[in-house]
Amino acid sequence: MTRRLPTDHARPVRAARRRPPLWVLIILVVTVIAVGVAAYLLLRPLEGPVPDGVETHYTGLERGFTGEGFARLGSPDAPVLLEDFSSYACPHCREFHEEQFEDLLDEIAAGQVQFVMIPVPHIGSGARDAAKGALCAGEQGQFWEMHDTLFYWQDKFLTSVFDERRIELGAENLGLDMPAFEQCMDSDRLDAVLDAARREFDRRGLTGTPTFFIDGQRVQDYREIEALNTAP
Repeated sequence: MTRRLPTDHARPVRAARRRPPLWVLIILVVTVIAVGVAAYLLLRPLEGPVPDGVETHYTGLERGFTGEGFARLGSPDAPVLLEDFSSYACPHCREFHEEQFEDLLDEIAAGQVQFVMIPVPHIGSGARDAAKGALCAGEQGQFWEMHDTLFYWQDKFLTSVFDERRIELGAENLGLDMPAFEQCMDSDRLDAVLDAARREFDRRGLTGTPTFFIDGQRVQDYREIEALNTAP
């Protein structure tokens, strides 16, 4: 009797597992990292610190708003009008605020200069929310305190500088009425002011910030502003 040898098809053959291509693994790792970073940025606690002494920085200075809703510091009857087209997300605007604006406060206090801040809402990430936060603080008489705070953050935080939660924390740290502030931020009533600022920016043919005007004439050299500090 002849013995039959097992044939190849008598044994089940297990198919070899294919490993995913390297590029698929790379995409997967990058996606996981991106999701993790996004979650961290979204969920991490934010801070809203205010500069030291900001509560008394503008004590005694007359303040108000122009007919368009732009914040004014100084007497509307001052002989010199200095207009500042500025963005809270603009590094050069912060530099002006920290280095030259302070020197103007004596002239503003003396009734010689009226300083008007025109918040440009479309230059820089978060500029519109920041400007709206300053204007909402202005409804409670603290535009300039929030103005200082927003520029202070620009040099302090790398990401989410003008996150709405941070703006609300800043308002809280300034002692504002938070329900009123949050209602202002959620409404669109101040959009008209920001839109007016954009239109004025475009009407004057401007392309960047900061840009200054003294009595309606565009400033070409910062020494023109410095000269205001020494005017008789």
